[in-house]
Amino acid sequence: MLRSDPSFTRLPSGDQQRLVQQLHQVDQMPEQQRERRLARAEMLERMSPQDRMAANLAAQRWKGLPPDRRAPMANAFRDLRAVPPDQRQTVLNSSRYQNAFSPQERGMLTDVLRAEPYQPAQ
Repeated sequence: MLRSDPSFTRLPSGDQQRLVQQLHQVDQMPEQQRERRLARAEMLERMSPQDRMAANLAAQRWKGLPPDRRAPMANAFRDLRAVPPDQRQTVLNSSRYQNAFSPQERGMLTDVLRAEPYQPAQ
């Protein structure tokens, strides 16, 4: 079906191959992980170009964090995705997060969480 889509066939062959590989990877994921990935992709599509760029830049900056900062950031990210989106900024501005993270780190969390679907704690 994808291979007959005109927008797909107009892509360079390398892009086509990468897209097919990505779709295969998503197809192989456990259902819950796949649903989260698809929900995140939908959220990114609905974002303004500026917000989408901010989320992508924050993700790139995150990769450049020293290893000793990545673990606490990942823990905060997991905790905050269990917070309803309209309450995340309030939690990020709490003394707990202000004491644990720099303003730049809290900004990164804010930007990447804009594209993160709500995941209630289980």
